[in-house]
Amino acid sequence: MVTENITTHLLSGERQSEMFQNPQSLVNATNEELFSLEADFVHRVQLAGARKRFEYFIPRIKALKKLADEQNISEITSLNDLAPILFQHTVYKSYPLAFIEKKKFDKLTAWLDKLTTHDLSTIVTNECNSIDSWLEAIEKQSNIRIVHSTGTSGKLSFLPRSESEMDNFKQAFYLFIEVLTGVNPHTTHMPVFFPSFADGRQLAQRVLSRFGPMLAGSEGEYHTAIPGYLSADFMSLAGRLQAAKAKGELGKLQMLKALSYNKGELIRLKRNRPKYMAAFFDNMISNYRGRQVFMLGTLTSMIEAALEGEKQGLSHVFAPNSAIVTGGGLKGQTVPDDWYERICTFYGVKSIRDGYGMTETTGYMPSCEQNHYHIYPHFIPFVFDLVDGQVLPRKGIQTGRFGFYDLLTESYWGGFLTGDEVTIHWDEQCTCGRTGPWLEKSIHRISEKNDGDDKISCAGSQEAYDSFIDYLLDIEEE
Repeated sequence: MVTENITTHLLSGERQSEMFQNPQSLVNATNEELFSLEADFVHRVQLAGARKRFEYFIPRIKALKKLADEQNISEITSLNDLAPILFQHTVYKSYPLAFIEKKKFDKLTAWLDKLTTHDLSTIVTNECNSIDSWLEAIEKQSNIRIVHSTGTSGKLSFLPRSESEMDNFKQAFYLFIEVLTGVNPHTTHMPVFFPSFADGRQLAQRVLSRFGPMLAGSEGEYHTAIPGYLSADFMSLAGRLQAAKAKGELGKLQMLKALSYNKGELIRLKRNRPKYMAAFFDNMISNYRGRQVFMLGTLTSMIEAALEGEKQGLSHVFAPNSAIVTGGGLKGQTVPDDWYERICTFYGVKSIRDGYGMTETTGYMPSCEQNHYHIYPHFIPFVFDLVDGQVLPRKGIQTGRFGFYDLLTESYWGGFLTGDEVTIHWDEQCTCGRTGPWLEKSIHRISEKNDGDDKISCAGSQEAYDSFIDYLLDIEEE
């Protein structure tokens, strides 16, 4: 790993200037370059980028303008000026569920219109009767491609992305894959297996349906377990059922109506799932056993596939040098204590590497050989005190709520305050040789540590943030 002075040895003056002028060009650098940058250079590039992105977004995103005005932020003079205007992780699911239950998709559109640079005021949703049809209507009538979260909390988050943002995501995703596997996806193709649905708007489906065949080198070498589309309505319902069950509220009328409405499709999927998984494993064994492959997917889908494969007596399916890449965490799911050893045995590899990220991020933060998550320079990280919400110093080792600003976003404000507690090392260089701040692997959901409670204290005025949320929901008169 190169650790020399990047600004004088690895980057030309022209490249350095490009990074200052266009922070999105960071994603076009190599991993070697990005993880050898000097801290001072990164700080200056990030500050220049934050200023440019704020100036671009402030007249274009209504919600950001409202929050910045409430917090008295009119310009970015330091990185910490971003702290009071990071959106809480609940903002992109702050709509009332009644908008979906009562099919008020015009109201849902008006809510989303405040959170994106794209003008959604002319979107027609009169014929929409589901989340899927609403998402399709927006994409047909605009230039955005919406991705949504898994909805494990009971509501889906909706993030608008443009085509150019998806291109940025591809570059960031390929960088991530290279760190985890040692394989350059631009030059090396291998069969790709994804143990989930073939298509959908949830981030994993949206990314892999688009980039999976590129990684594999052809459509024929990209393999998914379940044909068809992962419905946003199904994911919304599943998340709500799970959340309601945890709270003992399964008897609620609207929930039962939703379950009844989708019952036929749910039964069909449950009936056909064993057949789909059997065909998926048969393809692995019959045509790819012992071969080097990419196995990509969320951690929960990887575990589920491994446990299914064990039932069929399968193990050591692929070549030991296969690239097994995962992420997403356990999402509160109950899994065997020895799940890691079992999936390594099933897939036939010595180790499995993962990354840290979320629906809101462009790409992910890869884990290294020392089991640390490394933060790409296009992410500006923050750690906040869990009690008073103040920004902790950007030095030493700090533990608290994680926040970040993503310099690669174009359709939505890239600043987020997450629900995760992290420990960050600002100054200590990882023994893997990569420069820059890194996170310890032990990342916890704050709500899970506090019996479901995640009371967020803001870096700025709480009253200002409350007014901002009220603004998002005040759409009846629009």
